[in-house]
Amino acid sequence: MTLTFGGIREGRIKWRRELPPVIAVAGLAADYLSPAALWTILLPLGAVVLLLTMRKWAIAATVLLLSSWMLIPLAAGTVSAIEESRGERNIWLIDDGTIPNLDEAVAAADSAVPGAIGLTVLPIGPGHLINPRWAMRDAVDTFVDLHNAMLIDRCERATALSAR
Repeated sequence: MTLTFGGIREGRIKWRRELPPVIAVAGLAADYLSPAALWTILLPLGAVVLLLTMRKWAIAATVLLLSSWMLIPLAAGTVSAIEESRGERNIWLIDDGTIPNLDEAVAAADSAVPGAIGLTVLPIGPGHLINPRWAMRDAVDTFVDLHNAMLIDRCERATALSAR
């Protein structure tokens, strides 16, 4: 039985090979589990710098692209661009959550062409298709807030251009 899983001590751990994935996961976990504040950009960037010093370019680029400072704005911008190309304007709401930009969204809807902005309640929360908790819930809330802010900016630009 003792020989089934190999020898008791086969050798030392090769940290040069084992450490980069640990740093990558730790950097992303620290990024997504930290509160939404400006100083938290240092957490994934610290992991990226460590990976760059170890000459792990691909893992460093992956951590940078998957960090909340890149992934969430990129995803919200992509969804907004797709909606813009389809001519859709929908404010997203989460069923049990509160969105701080809701007052701005209603004001933007009133200032835009009547009926041009719809409200879409996302199937997220208890009793729905997706029920994220803790850090994932914060990421979804940030994504929805950013999407709604981009929609409000588009509506304000369209209103300003039509007023000229």
